[in-house]
Amino acid sequence: MCNFKIVIVQSPYTLTISEPFSEAELTKYTWLVILHASRTPPHIGILIDGNYNSLTIKGHELNIHISVLLKTIQQKKIETLFIKLKKHPVFSAEYQKEISQYYIQQFTQVKVNEASCLSPIKLFLQEFYAIPENKQELLFELIERLKQNNYISLVRGIYIGDKTDGHEFSLPMYSNTQLQEIIKTERSNFYKE
Repeated sequence: MCNFKIVIVQSPYTLTISEPFSEAELTKYTWLVILHASRTPPHIGILIDGNYNSLTIKGHELNIHISVLLKTIQQKKIETLFIKLKKHPVFSAEYQKEISQYYIQQFTQVKVNEASCLSPIKLFLQEFYAIPENKQELLFELIERLKQNNYISLVRGIYIGDKTDGHEFSLPMYSNTQLQEIIKTERSNFYKE
């Protein structure tokens, strides 16, 4: 008789969650917001001084107040990570917000092999944090580069309690092929409605 040990591989791409969660701190500074954090793929947007912006299948989400975003997160109990970026030493938050919106508007919407929600975020990070854009890079890889460059101040989470190991949250891993298939499915479902 053979004894086999089943090993479940955790994603090596983790973020350490800081406690406690505070809505007030989200009205200041620059944050990456990962919605549906354990889903493949998650969705990412940017929050600057309480102003949320992202690129979606539907198009642009611009100038969403943090209170509206939090209300949606709370109503739907969306697993969400808020990643606070180090304060930029030169450029104001207002200027960063304008540039982030400009980059989002460079794309019409999330499309297969054209743009994902991460596309404008990569341009923003290249502009303000000197993280060279890699078109093939996926979210978990980009977050790892931010960690390695010490650009993350702290991470807050909401509705992620059962998804953490201690205070470590494992980001989902997926391939570019999987990402494109999911975008294709989501777009066809959106246009059927």
